[in-house]
Amino acid sequence: MTIIKRDRQSTSQDLVNAVDKLCVLLQDQKETEAIADLQVAATQLKQAQSGSADQRKAVSQIIEAFEGDHELIAYTHQREGSQWTEVEELSQASSRVLSLARRMMR
Repeated sequence: MTIIKRDRQSTSQDLVNAVDKLCVLLQDQKETEAIADLQVAATQLKQAQSGSADQRKAVSQIIEAFEGDHELIAYTHQREGSQWTEVEELSQASSRVLSLARRMMR
């Protein structure tokens, strides 16, 4: 088995892409304030140097959207169901964002 180690820059780009996808899904949930905060953090993340304090701050803001006032963590919980639904897609997207953000904070 080959293990591919990812660098911070590629993880950062993946996180930006995941945030963009999550924001689209959150529109149907009327999470306008959370979307705005996530988009600001994603923009800051795009502009930040890899490994910089600005990058860590942007990632912290993304994690805060999940654990703070917006409580986006609720969307990460999978629900039972036999078919792929918008809820499942939202669960997958939010879990990916949170996972990538936490990985970058290590």
